[in-house]
Amino acid sequence: MTRRLLAVLAHPDDESFGPGGTFARYAREGVDVHIAIATDGVAGSAVPGFEGSQAELVAVRAQELATAVSILGATLHTLNYRDSGYVNDPANDHPDAFINGDMAEQTSRVVQLIREIRPHVVITHDETGGYYHPDHIHCHKITTAAFYAAGDPAQYPEIGPAPWQPQKLYYTAFSNRMVKFYIMMIRLRRQDPTKLGRNQDIDLTKLGVDPSQIGAVIDYRPYWDVRRAASAAHASQGGGGGFSRRIPVWLQKRFFGKDTYIRAFPPLENGRKDKDLFT
Repeated sequence: MTRRLLAVLAHPDDESFGPGGTFARYAREGVDVHIAIATDGVAGSAVPGFEGSQAELVAVRAQELATAVSILGATLHTLNYRDSGYVNDPANDHPDAFINGDMAEQTSRVVQLIREIRPHVVITHDETGGYYHPDHIHCHKITTAAFYAAGDPAQYPEIGPAPWQPQKLYYTAFSNRMVKFYIMMIRLRRQDPTKLGRNQDIDLTKLGVDPSQIGAVIDYRPYWDVRRAASAAHASQGGGGGFSRRIPVWLQKRFFGKDTYIRAFPPLENGRKDKDLFT
């Protein structure tokens, strides 16, 4: 039996900067990996050298995404909603923004993907979106709703093929213990951990979940270079890495070579963490 995985994420680059190591590992272990990206990334801020019109940025990010997903070894699906921008961004108010769309229609798009792909495992953002990005939170809502609706013949009966209920649902998440490590490293560089990102609007001290919430730890260190190559494909967004570029690769692998998740369904038993999303 071919194992199948579907990840539904908000932006071009979320698949590589986020759980790209997981996708690289499973694709190379024979899993049929599918990645659906909800928005076009038009509200993302580009690094110097990629300034231009919104249409140009959308085209650049679409090509970067296609390249990155190919490197990871997955199949790409795009929902093509408009990027809503970060909290208090003027893009939040655009009538076509992802967060302003019809949730039933958006959920139906994910239901259709689930019924067509028939994944055993579904991955999306957690309820905080990792760092409270509106699009990440919205993606969490519609994907969670679709996970449960896809197997119910009474919901979205007009959408074929036949209903399909995935076996497991995971949310991307990271322990606040790891966040404390990042904060320490950032302060050693005399930077303010409450003002991160190109727009200095991310407060690292508010991020991360209690370690007890982590329900799966996926070791992708053998595929470190694959994830790094996929991240590098997103050149308009800096290519990933950030301050960690200054850390020796062997140390990066030791501390950052595992993806962590909340297991949303089925609930964890006895606090045991999964080392394989398909067990």
